[in-house]
Amino acid sequence: MKYKCVIVGAGPAGMNAALYLKRAGIEVIVIEKDAPGGEMLKTSDIENYLGFNKIDGGELALKMSQQIKSLGVDIVKDEVIKVSKQDKFEIETKKDVYLADYVIVATGRTPRKLHLLGEDELLNRGISYCAVCDGGFYRGEDVAIVGGGDSALTEALYLSDLCNKVYVLVRKDLRANEILKARIKEKDNIIVLKNVQVEKLGYEDKLSHIILSNGERLSIKGLFVAIGGEVRLDFLKDLNLECINGYIKTDDRMESSIKGLYAVGDVRFKDFYQIITAASDGAIAALSIREDV
Repeated sequence: MKYKCVIVGAGPAGMNAALYLKRAGIEVIVIEKDAPGGEMLKTSDIENYLGFNKIDGGELALKMSQQIKSLGVDIVKDEVIKVSKQDKFEIETKKDVYLADYVIVATGRTPRKLHLLGEDELLNRGISYCAVCDGGFYRGEDVAIVGGGDSALTEALYLSDLCNKVYVLVRKDLRANEILKARIKEKDNIIVLKNVQVEKLGYEDKLSHIILSNGERLSIKGLFVAIGGEVRLDFLKDLNLECINGYIKTDDRMESSIKGLYAVGDVRFKDFYQIITAASDGAIAALSIREDV
């Protein structure tokens, strides 16, 4: 099967790219191994997406998929196992093989977990992987964040303006840049605990406390995990893509080091990972392809 563009992944980045391409009259198909929506499907309430005061992540994902389907865009449930390029891109899935002039990679990333008992059950009930997304739900409460890098301290600073106390839990020492470390010290309600790990989650219906490796018990309502994300790029291994820290490197047009292959959303290296920025990436990639066609 031949298409002008094949999009791999149906999160907000991939679906917005499909929207712009279809409206530009460019033949496009979206391949998604799971349900459309990506990490949005794991978020109960989204309050920072323009146009909605509050919306369930699953509902927003459904609205996006319905919109592009109404334009005639097919979202195929399949898994891409290999992408190669000669004259055109060849996209091999578990079920079919597609040929395309352009490929947009929008496969997102998966937050790294602590792998503790109860972690999955407590998602949106005390466990979060995004302070900007969920911090508002813990306004005035005591919370903790796991991680000592730039992202973790940035989120700790954000939470400090919303929450009563913010514990920063690091296995050894802070790895963030000196500016962030200095800002953390200026915040009276941020407490850094070094050489500790979370050993146990205390909960019934919701998170109530955590037990640390030093035996200390912290009574908190929210635990934010900021120890990085995992990006799966094994299906692109034959392309010799240029990456930064495991993420695809792109230019301002969202094009990768491989001509005709674009990366959008959480799979590409950038500063901010939000639904709105992912959607923006998708639009930019589509408009860039439209200029080339």
